[in-house]
Amino acid sequence: MTPIKFSRDFKLMVLGQIVSLFGNSILRFALSLYVLELTGSATAFGGILALSMIPTVLCAPLGGVLADRVPRQRIMAGLDFLTAALAGGYALLTGGAGSLAAVGLLMLLLSVIQAVYQPAVQASIPALVPPEGRMTANGAVAQVQALATLLGPILGGALYGWMGLTPMLWVSGGCFLASAVMECFLRIPFTPPERRGTMLAGIAADLKEAGGFLVRDEPHLFRMLLLLAGLNLLISPVFVVGLPYLVKVHLGLSAQLYGAAEGVMGLGSILGGVLSGPVLGRMAFRHAHRFLLGCSLLLLPVTAALLLGLPALGVYGVLLACVLLGLACVMLFNIAAQTFVQQVTPPHLMGKTAAFITAVCTCAAPLGQALYGVAFDALRSQVWAPVLLGAVSGVLLSLAAGSVLAVLADRHAETAGPAVP
Repeated sequence: MTPIKFSRDFKLMVLGQIVSLFGNSILRFALSLYVLELTGSATAFGGILALSMIPTVLCAPLGGVLADRVPRQRIMAGLDFLTAALAGGYALLTGGAGSLAAVGLLMLLLSVIQAVYQPAVQASIPALVPPEGRMTANGAVAQVQALATLLGPILGGALYGWMGLTPMLWVSGGCFLASAVMECFLRIPFTPPERRGTMLAGIAADLKEAGGFLVRDEPHLFRMLLLLAGLNLLISPVFVVGLPYLVKVHLGLSAQLYGAAEGVMGLGSILGGVLSGPVLGRMAFRHAHRFLLGCSLLLLPVTAALLLGLPALGVYGVLLACVLLGLACVMLFNIAAQTFVQQVTPPHLMGKTAAFITAVCTCAAPLGQALYGVAFDALRSQVWAPVLLGAVSGVLLSLAAGSVLAVLADRHAETAGPAVP
């Protein structure tokens, strides 16, 4: 298999993503620690985190419209400059000792920026990478995001304990500034769209066109979008909610072992990104549902370990192995689906379509987390039951995905390139 040679602009975009995402991850984690330190309240902490998710749902479609109407390198550079200014301005105005409301406002603004920023990145990949290289390119971008998620809190926690919040604001602001400068040198192909009356009329027409593409023109693609939402509703929360509950509450293990388990979640996503090129390059898209099936079946050993009453460290070992492989499977499915969407979506709808997918999937995530939170609390004496529920739900979801992906693959056999048989 001939190695994919990426363009200078794609490499520069990924490098900017590394710096920007690390800055964002470090800053958000430091702000979260500051909230806990300021209030000592888990309710306040959870409330601010939940509040910061709202812009992803509300602003992602707007970000998609901008990604299809404005040169994408300008969006990325402008928003990174803005984020650097926000971090520096907050440090100057508050001296790193702002109120809870000030911290909440900053986190909300950071989420708004990320919601508008990410569609520009996702829409840039098809413009910079030929069809045969998009699977590997999406895997590389996914690895960067997973690595930032894994290492950002580790670095953020260490630096916060050493320096406090104010220096952290300047460090993260420097990251955003460096990323913005790099993005000024990006050259991403862009064709200005046709003007449609006023700006508001143009935005409304763009959103209507993207919605019509998903619901009317590509109903099976819309069903795949619902499957992605189902993944966030029924499977991912078993890992996101179940892992900390099982390790800290049910097994009563140390904070160090809990930290290691959180790290394994990040490693699983990175492993999926690393494997995306060699594994997905040899697999037809119609078979991608097997990754969902594999992830679901990996919950059965965890269920068995809990039912059999194995020693705490024995359950912990089974849990880590299944989480590592399960999240690798989730990442592989996500990359396959994202690449397929890029292959079949018209270039002028790329940003808006990616943004709609982000918004719908984000809506499902907190609902699923709340559902499994209630389930784990209500079934403390049968803690295996929510895990088994996730396994059964995942198997049913993967079976439904098999028929949807097969129809999609047949429909786009001639237009979707190497990702479809």
